[in-house]
Amino acid sequence: SAEFTTLRNRLLKIAGRILETATRVRIAFAAACPEAALFRSLAISMQAAGP
Repeated sequence: SAEFTTLRNRLLKIAGRILETATRVRIAFAAACPEAALFRSLAISMQAAGP
């Protein structure tokens, strides 16, 4: 659908630095990232449920 395509394009066309450790993958964006709130809400919704 058009909404999915728009969302996918908004997420994939942003530059960031990927930092990978043994247990985590972090993505560092510029301070002025236009989609910061969107990435934050996606990250929160994808977090594994803790004990």
